[in-house]
Amino acid sequence: MKRSLELLGVTSSGLEEPVFTHSYRKNDDELLKEALKVVDLNEQENFLRKFFENKPHGFVKSKSHLANLIKLKDPVYACDLIMSACQAAPINSECYYLFATIATENQAWSVANAALEVVKWLAFEQNGEMFRKSNELQEYILKQIQNGKVDNSKNPIWQNKAPEKYWILERLYFQSKLKKLKEYAFKLLKIFPHDKKNYTVVFKALVLIEDSNVLDEFINLINENLATDEVNKNLYLGMVYYHLNDFYLSGISLETLLKLDKRNAKAYLYLALNCLMQNKIKEFLVLFNKILPEADAEFTAVYFIYSALSSIQLEKVEFPNQKSVSREIKKIIEKMINVEQLITVNNLIAQFKALDYYLILPFLPLYLSELFIRKNDLNVAKQILNDCKDPEVHRLLAWIYRLTGENSRGEEELIKYRMNWIPNKSAGVHCKLVDLKLNDEIPSDKNGIFNLLKKAYEQTSEMIKQLDLEYGLNSMTCVETGCQDCCRKTFPYMSYTEYLLMCEWLKTQPGEFKKKVTESSQAIVSLYKSKYGKEPPFMSGESFDLNKEYPLDFVFECPYLGNNKCNVYEARPFTCRAYSYGSQDGVKYKGCNYFFEQLKGATKLNDVRKVLNMGSFYDFAKKTDEKLFGKRVIAPIPVWFAQSYEETLEKIKKI
Repeated sequence: MKRSLELLGVTSSGLEEPVFTHSYRKNDDELLKEALKVVDLNEQENFLRKFFENKPHGFVKSKSHLANLIKLKDPVYACDLIMSACQAAPINSECYYLFATIATENQAWSVANAALEVVKWLAFEQNGEMFRKSNELQEYILKQIQNGKVDNSKNPIWQNKAPEKYWILERLYFQSKLKKLKEYAFKLLKIFPHDKKNYTVVFKALVLIEDSNVLDEFINLINENLATDEVNKNLYLGMVYYHLNDFYLSGISLETLLKLDKRNAKAYLYLALNCLMQNKIKEFLVLFNKILPEADAEFTAVYFIYSALSSIQLEKVEFPNQKSVSREIKKIIEKMINVEQLITVNNLIAQFKALDYYLILPFLPLYLSELFIRKNDLNVAKQILNDCKDPEVHRLLAWIYRLTGENSRGEEELIKYRMNWIPNKSAGVHCKLVDLKLNDEIPSDKNGIFNLLKKAYEQTSEMIKQLDLEYGLNSMTCVETGCQDCCRKTFPYMSYTEYLLMCEWLKTQPGEFKKKVTESSQAIVSLYKSKYGKEPPFMSGESFDLNKEYPLDFVFECPYLGNNKCNVYEARPFTCRAYSYGSQDGVKYKGCNYFFEQLKGATKLNDVRKVLNMGSFYDFAKKTDEKLFGKRVIAPIPVWFAQSYEETLEKIKKI
């Protein structure tokens, strides 16, 4: 096994044998049902507390139930449970309402009020009863504030606890629910059209989508909602036009604003950035001197750029909040590259080094190097890392060497990286779902659909290759660990379309091999029948409970596994291809410990890891199934191959 993999200290896949299966393999409904069978509330609480010791993702209903049980005696843990539930279900208004009641009972009035604003936003037009209850509770809270009742919101246990609207929209972005993000962003402005803070929240969220049409809709809303507020209307128009690279219209809006409010720091900031993007360096410097700086990281980032362009020596003391500042500088540099201000960019990079700004912002060279690697400017990326001592340098150098085919040098750098930094075993990461770009229009003929399916597989392979490079993943992990647990202890589901393609592949194989696949599949189906007293089902419809039909204690060896290898590798289904690189919901990681620990240890620059959005493929497969068969059908591999194609077809017609 490669030394870089050994250093992570992973000794098993984490896919336990059924007899040792841990309770975390229950689903939410099963767990809650089991807990409610316990009559004594203290025992019920202890049962759920023990379950959540390992901090599993999801389990929204069970976490909410436990939070309700302990909200008086342990409000801190109750709030942690609720916010953990919100990670999985960011637009569940009931979770935030429960959070608000906990804060109310502990007289944290401001925190409770902020949570109720969120509840009203999420429940608006969808849950009238929840909207009414939140209004009533909010009226009570506002009376307490007006009557001067002591507010515990500033107590340490409540600091930074209030749910943030941007955080909710950002979760939707991570879960690749971009339509929902847009819907709830615009809903926020519909409910609270005159609350200026919400426009900043919506701007930051919509920028994530990178869709100019969505920003055009935002412009229309700004003009409509803020028609009588010239200052804020022109501020947000200036910000949006800047992001759209329309520096002319951005400048007009911001200059109009400054005629009305000559001290508006944000307007000067964006006007200065407009000049920077147009290479108007003198104007940029003049405008910066008019800014009354605020505490935001973007102001500090522009301060460093101004100082670099002015050749100002700064005190060599590490700067506070430097990660956020460094990220903002990187964003500005990236935008300058995109608008082709390369001379100024090169000048800034040289100045950052000459003026020793990397001593003040040690994370800055790491973020900048990562940016230039993504831009495929590897020489600049390596130059930036010269004299940088952070262990992250080794991860970035490994990425560069692997990109240039110098795999042995890449392995050496990964070893150095992991010898200096391995994350805490209990640390978690957030998944950022990355969609496959698949056709919405599905052809009518089978061969046309097969071509699209093969392209989806090719795209999956390319995305996996990029993730391997960026995160320093060992693409031969399964071979090097000698582990085949995913082929023996998980459920490789496949769609009807994938089954048809695999049938085409199977026709080209020797008769003896086809016979083995059929017999192995039949043995697994017989095992299911004897264990559960029914035929293993094919599943169809918009939704179904996989764990109900195929309980997690039912495991089998894939009929295509043999001689220590996958014997259908080139025709294997998407579930197998994306395993350990994907997630279906952005909350639950679909993979094994060998890969997950590599992902966790990939970088310390952030706690977000890009993973394949498996749901984007399943949506595509649903459309192809409907085109070929009239409805979506999925089942585990052996259920498809336990009989002839004709017999399989007759079975799925009866669903």
